[in-house]
Amino acid sequence: MKIGLEIHFQLNGNKLFCSCSTEGKDTKDYFRRKLTPVMGEMGRVDTAVEYETIRNRDFLYRISTNSCLVETDEDPPHFSDLNALKTALAISGALNCNILDYVSFMRKIVVDGSNTSGFQRTGVISMDGRVKTSRGDVRISAITLEEDACRKISEKNDVVEYSLDRLGVPLIEISTEPDIVDPDHAMETAKAIGHYVMSMPNFRGEVDSIRQDVNFSMGFGRVEIKGVSKLSFIKDTIEYEIKRQSSLKEISDLLSEKSPEIGDFIDITDIFGNTASSMIKKSIASGKSVLCAKVSKCHRFMKHGNYKLGREFADVARNIGLGGLMHSDEFPAYGITDEELKAMYSTVGKKDDDAVIVVLGSKSDIAKLKPLLDERLFKIMKMKLEETRSATPSGETRYLRPLAGKERMYPETDVPLVEITESLLADVEEMIPKPVEEKIVELTEKFNLSSVEAESIINNNLLSLYEALVEDYNDPHLLARVLLQTIPEMEKKIGRKLNENEMAHILGKPYTEVNRIPLSANDKIISIMGIAKKNHWDRNTMEKALSIYLLDHVPVDKLENREELNILNQIEIINILKEMISEQDVTERNLIYLFKKKTKRSFNPPDVMKIFRELKFKK
Repeated sequence: MKIGLEIHFQLNGNKLFCSCSTEGKDTKDYFRRKLTPVMGEMGRVDTAVEYETIRNRDFLYRISTNSCLVETDEDPPHFSDLNALKTALAISGALNCNILDYVSFMRKIVVDGSNTSGFQRTGVISMDGRVKTSRGDVRISAITLEEDACRKISEKNDVVEYSLDRLGVPLIEISTEPDIVDPDHAMETAKAIGHYVMSMPNFRGEVDSIRQDVNFSMGFGRVEIKGVSKLSFIKDTIEYEIKRQSSLKEISDLLSEKSPEIGDFIDITDIFGNTASSMIKKSIASGKSVLCAKVSKCHRFMKHGNYKLGREFADVARNIGLGGLMHSDEFPAYGITDEELKAMYSTVGKKDDDAVIVVLGSKSDIAKLKPLLDERLFKIMKMKLEETRSATPSGETRYLRPLAGKERMYPETDVPLVEITESLLADVEEMIPKPVEEKIVELTEKFNLSSVEAESIINNNLLSLYEALVEDYNDPHLLARVLLQTIPEMEKKIGRKLNENEMAHILGKPYTEVNRIPLSANDKIISIMGIAKKNHWDRNTMEKALSIYLLDHVPVDKLENREELNILNQIEIINILKEMISEQDVTERNLIYLFKKKTKRSFNPPDVMKIFRELKFKK
C-alpha cells in the first residue's frame, strides 16, 4: 500500500493574478460559457479532458464583488502577487525544499467549468523537501503556487453554476511522495505540513480554506481522491478505499473465468405504461425512456454484502447526468411489480446468474453510457483502477473521471518568468515558520502558557491570531481561555461558527490588523475585550458580556451600560451575603450557586468566597 498527499491552502489578501480581494460575495449578474478541449504541450488531448467533453455540459458563472475581467477571462492576467510568492517561498524553506531559480507558470487544462478560461495557472516554486513525522521523514515532491478554481453552487440538467468569488485566490499546493504507510500516518503528515502554512499570517483560515487530495495505491494503479475537506476524513477515506478495492479484487477473482459482459440497452418503456412506480411514471411523463441491459454472470455482485458493483456503474451514469441506475440485486424496489420484473427479465433474456441494470433518461444520453460501462467493467476485471475519485462528507469515495496525465499541461505565455533573487530570499528568511515543537516552547516561555494551551492554540489554527492580539492584553491566559474555551462554548450555544464581524468585535482589533477580512468603519469598532480592558473586567464578567452579545444580540456599544455587567463592589457583596446568611444555610459548597441566584450583577467568585469566610469567622 502506498499513500501520498496533495494539500491545498488558500491565502488571503489579493487574488494571484489581479488586485481583487480574496473576499467577496455573489451578485445577480452572470454569464454562460461552453468549454472545448485543446491539446497539451505533447500534442495530445488528455484522457480526463476527453471525458469531460463527453459530459457536454454548459456553465453559468455568477459574477462576484471580488471579480474583474481577469476572472471572466476577458483580460490577461496581471503580475503574480508578491505576498503569495513570498509565503510559498517561506513554506519551502520550512520544509527544507530546493527553491528554483525561476518560477515558470504553466496552464493545466480543465474543462469541467471550474475555470472560465478552460485552464488553471500553476507554477512550481520548489522541490525535493521533507517533513518530520514519528515514522520518519516524508519526502515533499513539490510546492506549487496556483490560482484556485471557481466555487460550485449547483448542478442541474447539464448546467453547472459556479461563483467567481473563489476563482484566482492564491493556493499553495504541497505534494508528498508516497512515503506514508497507513491512514493514521497520513493524518499525522497532513497535520505536520499544515502547521507551517497555518502559522503564516496570510493563511486564509476560513472553513473551506484547506482541501486535501489523497493519492492511494494497493498495487492496482494510482487513485487520486479529490476534496477531502477535513483532517479527520483522511483516515476514513483511505479506509473506505482499502475496503472498496479489496472488494473489487474479490469480484475480479470470482468472475475471472466467467467473462461477464454488458449487453446492449433495450427500450422497455412500454412495459411500464401503467406502472405504479411514481419515480418511473414521473420520468416517462417528462419524456424520458426506460432502458435496461443484461450484465451476464453478475447476479449477487451488484449489491450483496461487501460487493457493490452496482455502485461502480451508478457513479458512471450519474456523471453523465443520468442520476444513477437501478439493478436487479435491489429489486423488487422503487414500486416495480413482479409482473413488470418478469416482463423485463424475459425481454433481456436474463438467466439465474445474470444481473440486469435499468436506466431512466434520453436514448442519446444512454447511448453514451454503454461504452463507459464496458470500460468500467473491463478495468475492474483487469484490476486497473487508476482514476480520479471525489471524497464525500461521509468518508466514502465516488468515481469522478479518468486520471489526468501530462497531456493537459502547456506553457503560460501571458505571465512572465519570475526570478527568485537573493534579495527576495533574504526578505523571506524572517518569514519562515518554526517547527511546532519550537513554537510550543516559545509560547510557554514568552507568555507563561502551559504546553497544553500552547499546543491547542497551534492545533486549532489560532497562532497568528493569538500573537497579533496578545501584546494588547495584560493577561495572556485570559486571551487563551477566550480563544480556546469561551468562544467555542458560545458557538455551541448559538449552533454555528462566529462570523467575521462578531470575531472582530470580540477580539478587539480590525481584521486588517490580523490579516483577516477588512471591515467597514474599523476605527469605530468597540470590542468586548477592549471594554473589558478599559473597565478592568474579570474573566467572569467578560464571559457574561460575550453571552449577552451573542445570545441576546445586544450591540457591542451598549454593553457598558448593562446592569448585569456592573461589577459588585465590596460593600454590595457584604450586604448580599448578610442577607443570604440570615435567610438560609449557606456553605462554601453552595455559596457561589446561591449568590448567582441573588443577583444579576457581575462579581468575582474568589472575592465573594473571601468575604464570606471573613463574615463567618467574625460571627
